[in-house]
This record gives sequence, C-alpha cells and structure tokens, in this order.
Amino acid sequence: MSFSLQFQRLTLALAATMLTTIAAAQSSQDEALSGVHVSPHLSDPSQLLQGAADVTLAPLSPERLLTLVVGSRETATELGRRYGMDQTGVRLLPLAKGAVSRVAQLKLVPSVPVRAPLHPASVQPYRVRAGDTLAGIAGRFGLNMVDLLGVNLDRSSLDLVHIGDVLNIPTRERGVLVRIKPGQSALSLIAGYGADLAETARANAALPTDMHVGDELLLPGVQAVGFEQQLLAQREAEKRAAVAYAQQLKFERFLAWKQEQARQKQQEAVARQEQYERYLVWQKSAERQAKIREYERQVQFEATQAAAQQKARDAARLAAARPASTPRMAESRAVVQRASTGALGLAWPMRSYRITSRFGDRDISFHREVFHGGVDFAASYGSPIYAALDGEVTKSGYGDFGLNVFTVSGTSTIIYGHMSRAAVVTGQRISQGQLLGYVGCSGICTGPHLHFEVRLGGRPVDPLALLP
Repeated sequence: MSFSLQFQRLTLALAATMLTTIAAAQSSQDEALSGVHVSPHLSDPSQLLQGAADVTLAPLSPERLLTLVVGSRETATELGRRYGMDQTGVRLLPLAKGAVSRVAQLKLVPSVPVRAPLHPASVQPYRVRAGDTLAGIAGRFGLNMVDLLGVNLDRSSLDLVHIGDVLNIPTRERGVLVRIKPGQSALSLIAGYGADLAETARANAALPTDMHVGDELLLPGVQAVGFEQQLLAQREAEKRAAVAYAQQLKFERFLAWKQEQARQKQQEAVARQEQYERYLVWQKSAERQAKIREYERQVQFEATQAAAQQKARDAARLAAARPASTPRMAESRAVVQRASTGALGLAWPMRSYRITSRFGDRDISFHREVFHGGVDFAASYGSPIYAALDGEVTKSGYGDFGLNVFTVSGTSTIIYGHMSRAAVVTGQRISQGQLLGYVGCSGICTGPHLHFEVRLGGRPVDPLALLP
C-alpha cells in the first residue's frame, strides 16, 4: 500500500473518530446535568465550601473526575487553557440565579507515554570543520544559501560559524524546518506557512495530526527568503558598526594625542617657571656676585689694553716721523713693540658683516643667562670666514658654539662659532687671512652669524679692542 493511500485512509478515520468523540461528549454532558441534584435550600453557591455539602456529585462513568468551585463568569475554554486540557473535558454545572460561583468537573485524561521528538529523516546533520563557511558548505552539498538557512533558522550570522557546530542539511525536499512550540500544532503551521498538506506528510513520513510539541516539522516548498534578507541587513549593519567603531577609536586616539600635547606644554611651562625662579635665586647668589667682579676686572683689562694700543699707535706715529731705516731694523722694532704692548696684531675675520652683539652684551635671553664672551658678526648664510691670526687648529667640529673652529697661537685662543661648514681640520697649521669656513646658524643661534671670541690665558677679552 502506498504512503499516499495510507495517508488518505488515516485522514478519513481521524475525521470519523473526531465526530464520534464530539457526539459522546455532548451526550455525557447532558447525562451529567440530569444527574446533578441541587438542594432547594441553597441560596448562596459559596456554601459549597462548608462541611455539609449542598450539592452531591456522583460519577456516571468510570472516568476520573475533578470537581472544582470556580467563578460564575469563567468558561469551559478558559478552564481548559488554565489546566492544560481540551474544553470538551470540562463540564460546567448549572448556575444558580444571582450566584457568584459555580461547580465545574474536569475529566482527567490518562497520561500518554513520552516519546522522542520527531525529526525528518531527509534532513541530515553535518558537523562544522576547520575552514568551513556557510557558503562553502552550501556549495559542497549543491544548495543555495536560502535552502541552507531554511533548515537552520537558529543561525544568527551569514559569516560566523564555529568548529563543532551542527548544521542541518536537506538531502531531498527543500523547505523550512520548524519546531512545534506550545500553543502550536502541525496543522496550524502548515496553514500559516501555506504549505501543501500531502507534501508535508510525505516529507516528514508522518501524519501532521500525530505530531506534537517539540517535534521538528519540514515544510517543503517554503523558502526562507525573508530570513536571508534579515541576515544580509544584519551583516551590513555590522560592517557599518565596525567602521563607526574604527572611527571612534581614531577619534579617541586623537583626543589622547591632544591631551598629551597639552600635558607636555604644561610641563614645559612648569619647567620655564622653575628655570626663571632659579634665575631669580641666582641673581642674589654668590656665584653671580663673583661673575660681576670678574666682569669688572675684564673692563679694567680692556681699558689697559686700549691704553696700550693707544701707546703703540703714538709710538708708530713717532717712528713714522723719524728718518727711514732699513727693513731689518723696522722688523726688529715691530717685534719689540708687540712684545712690549701685548698687541696680537689681529685681522678682521670677515670682509662684509654687521656687528649685532658686542662683548658682554645681554641683548638676547641666552646672553642674559650666559656671559657673552665674544662679538657677533651677522652676514648672509655661506659668507667666507678668514683666520684673524696665524696658529694651529686644535678643534674643528661641533662643540659649544655649534660647528666651530678653535685656533691657538701662543697663549691666545681664537674661537670661530656657528659655522655652516668648516674648511680646515684639527692639527692643521694656518696663516692669517686663510679661509677657515663659512657663516651658518648651527648650535644655539638666532640667525646666520659668526661668533668671534678671543681668550688670553684662558680668559675671554673684547676682540674689538684688539682689532685694527
């Protein structure tokens, strides 16, 4: 016998059984009502709760009955829903006039043995392995995404699967696999989804009327297109959320950077304030007083040097007024004059320049903090710098005055600072007027210039007092 013919016969048998059950229930209810005896002295149905009952209930059949006192407005449908039974098993006794409660009898149904939930045999399980994706699994079994999602309505993402997850794979009919929940039935789900009754019974190999809560029902021909669209919309929303999250992180990093910049500026301001306070303390310190005395000695030394130079010039004028002498005699007198006056015979280190800061000036903040022991000659970047005196190069490279050159001649040291490039090397012998380097702005500098400093016996003196 084919399954279709068996299904038709079972359907007809089920219909006949339902009609017979309804007729029997109606007859039993009529008999029950005729067998109830109500006391003529009962004026309030609430007296049923007293020890001496005014209403006597007698079972008319071998069925087990439960007698309850309920409100007068409660219906058989409400009582059946409350106690989990069909309304045909609820019997309401007649309601006395003006009463606020009534008696109801509930027919107890024998317990049904519990069976395992039904699952369509054509839907096979598949355990997710490493490297699997939903799209890859669907392609492997010849399914499209809608068919795969239809039997896996518990999926929450089109992209996220975990190793060990179990997926349902339809091997014959394509459709939607649903689980019957409390309050639902197989027939209501078939009607709600618009599935074919015979095709559904064939796909599940069971009659819909034999399926109960907890069974899985395959509805062939139904497609989960809306579910796929929902997951696609969720994927787009997740992408937008990821972009917004990245932008938020970037903005938070920017805010953190701004806060760090503000913190650094605050620290720099605190450091400047501390430096200024140290300077105020230094103004009254013994160290500053010693420097002032040293400066005064320097001024006295410069005055002595100026007097010596003036004396030398006077001597030169007197010598010029005397009769001419031989070159050997003139050279001898020049050597004696230089030794007696202490003059170095310096030459100007630059051909074109502008004096911007003199010896001991405090015209810029650095000179206010550190004694300015030289003269600054401002010139264009790359202007040539020449040796002011014969000597030997003892330093050529970066030092206290940026890129600088130190030359020594006897007990005198000459410093050429803030160069852009040096033209001599350490240990080289130089002669007066020789190219030493070029003007720059290396080290602590406010503009391209030459720092020209002369030290006699290690002490800085005013170079302008020694230049012609």
